[in-house]
Amino acid sequence: MRLAKLFPVLALLVVAAPSLARAQGLSLRYGVATFGDVEPLRDATTLGACGYDYIEPGLAKTLALPEADRQEQLRKMAAARLRVETMNWFLPGADIKLTGPAVDQVKVRDFLERSLELAQRLGARVIVFGSPGARSFPEGFPREQAWDQLKTFLRTAAGIIESHNYGMVIGIEHLRKPESNIINTVAEAARLAREVNHPKVKIIVDFYHLTFENEDPDVILGARDLIVHLQIADPARRGFPMQDTGEPRYRRFFDNLAKIGYKGRLSIEANSSDVAGDCGPALKFLKEMAASAK
Repeated sequence: MRLAKLFPVLALLVVAAPSLARAQGLSLRYGVATFGDVEPLRDATTLGACGYDYIEPGLAKTLALPEADRQEQLRKMAAARLRVETMNWFLPGADIKLTGPAVDQVKVRDFLERSLELAQRLGARVIVFGSPGARSFPEGFPREQAWDQLKTFLRTAAGIIESHNYGMVIGIEHLRKPESNIINTVAEAARLAREVNHPKVKIIVDFYHLTFENEDPDVILGARDLIVHLQIADPARRGFPMQDTGEPRYRRFFDNLAKIGYKGRLSIEANSSDVAGDCGPALKFLKEMAASAK
């Protein structure tokens, strides 16, 4: 009699076991960002066929396109059943400076108004603030003053988003020192976001820059309340990630994301001379790493 009563319980456990195993992994959305030779708006058909969920085009680049060209690329994206959910390349470094002695606040605000309006129309939910050319400060300029200028910029951008009731947030990106002389680690990005103290200003975590700067992946654990987006590239060659051989930080990266309960997006921001050949194996690898995260 007791055994009979146990059978329904055992049956439930057997049925639940796969669900429990899946719960240990990560549920992510996967996309591809503009970088180098990779242009996701142009390559939307290929990326859609590979199985990606969204694309991450460059905001400044998309804004600079002639309207006819932009609409044609958006038609291709729609036909591939992809959406713009995030955007990188926020500001054009050659034209807009955020730090230094000659910041043109009128020009900055005008660009923000136009670019964020476009991002809203396209449906972007995270605007990645990397923009090394715009944010790096000139030699001899006080770093503390440049830091304060970036806080001013972020509050301005957040204020515009809030005033128009746009649906996106700004994600501060940490960049390796060869690319920018300010905000080089996840810890620094988190510190800046906390000092700005605005709900529309958060951070992203970029696996490539994190590994280049030898930052401990455990930094993710302390920034869990700020992380709104992820980017990734193979640390050795800055290409599409395919395998974790010889790079133990992949495992720690994904495991820490599971520990904080991250459920957002992960964009490949990497170079490729063969997007059609690289996109499938990269997506398979990322999904395997996410599924085995614990």
